[in-house]
Amino acid sequence: MSLSSALTIATSSLKATQTAISVTSNNIANADVAGYTRKTVAPQTVIVSGLGNGVSLAEIQRQVDAGLEKRTNAARTQSAEALIIAAYLDQLQSAYGSTTGDDTIATKIGDLSSSLQALSTSPASDSDAQKVISDLADLADTANGLTDSIQDLRQEADQSIADSVAAVNAALHNLDELNNQVMRAQATGVSTADLVDQQMQQIAALSEQFNISYFTNANGAVSVYGPGGVPLLTDNVHELSFTPTSPIDATTLYDPASSTGLSGVSVGGQDITGFIGSGLMSGLFTVRDETLVAEQKLVDNLSAGILDAVNAAQNAGTSVPAPNSLTSSEPITGTDALNGSGTLRVALLDADGNVQSYADLDLSLYATNDDLVAGLDAIPGLSAGYDADGKLVITSDDPNLGVGLGQISGGVGASNETLSAALGLNDVMVRSADGKLSVRSDIATDPALLARGSLSTEATLAIGSKGVASGDASAVNAMIDNLAADRTFPGGGGMATATTDIASYAANLIAHVAVSASEAEASAEIKAGTLSSLESSLAGKSGVNLDEETAELSLLETNYQAAAKVVSVVQEMYKTLLNMI
Repeated sequence: MSLSSALTIATSSLKATQTAISVTSNNIANADVAGYTRKTVAPQTVIVSGLGNGVSLAEIQRQVDAGLEKRTNAARTQSAEALIIAAYLDQLQSAYGSTTGDDTIATKIGDLSSSLQALSTSPASDSDAQKVISDLADLADTANGLTDSIQDLRQEADQSIADSVAAVNAALHNLDELNNQVMRAQATGVSTADLVDQQMQQIAALSEQFNISYFTNANGAVSVYGPGGVPLLTDNVHELSFTPTSPIDATTLYDPASSTGLSGVSVGGQDITGFIGSGLMSGLFTVRDETLVAEQKLVDNLSAGILDAVNAAQNAGTSVPAPNSLTSSEPITGTDALNGSGTLRVALLDADGNVQSYADLDLSLYATNDDLVAGLDAIPGLSAGYDADGKLVITSDDPNLGVGLGQISGGVGASNETLSAALGLNDVMVRSADGKLSVRSDIATDPALLARGSLSTEATLAIGSKGVASGDASAVNAMIDNLAADRTFPGGGGMATATTDIASYAANLIAHVAVSASEAEASAEIKAGTLSSLESSLAGKSGVNLDEETAELSLLETNYQAAAKVVSVVQEMYKTLLNMI
């Protein structure tokens, strides 16, 4: 071997070792950088005319198990979805309170029952009546608070979807720029290993949001396809679109077939919401459009039970003094069939509950609501008609007299409710258009308007006699019985249809949310554990081990010194040879 060949070989070794030292040093410097993978460069023999002529280095490579990397991203998608659902259910549980809490909707129902028991023993007590009204208001506020909490969480989820869409679009644009840098580097022979690390970091960010598929093209650019196979990044970015909604209430829903309501996520005008099967975004849609909507229906079921229980009793009773005017809770269509039977007593009462006049109406004689209104309006001293909203209004012509109703027999409709209850003429609790409960405004300010007894159903009433007997607590007792009676609550949201009393259903609802939150947390922990295990495996295969890199650096230093020695020896030999000439 000639001296020139020896020098060439030694010099190539120096260059190769310098590059290897640079790669190893870079590994050590980036050991704690998130997303960085260990880089290696493999030496290869240079062959000239069949003979070894030094060493060169192959392209710098990322030490990554691509299959494990994809499995880790898939686990990241699953974990993100489970974690966000668990987080929202945890907040929902906080709003409902614990099963042993003393300030929940179940305890509010208990408080109301207790105050009703006190009023039943002293029905003439306005202070006891005021306590009942206060407990009714507290119960309404608590039910409304649950609705507010649910809708606030839906509002939060909706905004978080908008944030997720912005994060996806930002990641796609970042990846598109990285693709351009990789293609330029590859075209000029520059290592792309570190740029590929950054590409995969963007892929990881996308994987957290929803289910994607991706592959690397021959030119080094990464193409990404989203839910339903929709292209997100090809030669250019296909952005996601989403319009956040505010405010959101119980009536605000997502319907992909409608142009109104909550927004879905679309790409190029195509709604892909239904294809988003996992990930953070999927969890947010599940919470906004399914979980919390179902929970609102359960709260509505409870509220409906409360309304029915207290209003049925109030409508069957009469306060002293009786209200001067009664108005139906909802608009009434005059031509609708009344479907009434039995006898309704209508009385005009003075401030002490004494009968001034009365009439008994045979409800079977009135085919429609209009017929009933005409019959009521024909009673002397009474006016009946519809207000501007289409609600039935029954008013005493004398402002000093009140209107009392009593269902002597029969009722209205398939459930045979009292006419007053069917039309909501004397409700104590009302529900607004947005589903909120409240105590009827006049009763809230005047406890005397809370019905304690009932209009007498004696065959005949003497004018001037008591329309409501002194000490009568029949309406109060009816309210107590209604709250304690079993009724059927529709199922939904993981709760089965139940036949139970209102307080028990409220307690079951709290327990249901607690169980759902616990199950979601357990699922999130399992999926987070799976992700953590895969990330650890990936880090073990692709991460930087400082001990190994330090040892490698020492070996390279030795190799460098050996190659430098060869160069030095060859140079001395050249010098000796020149001196001989």
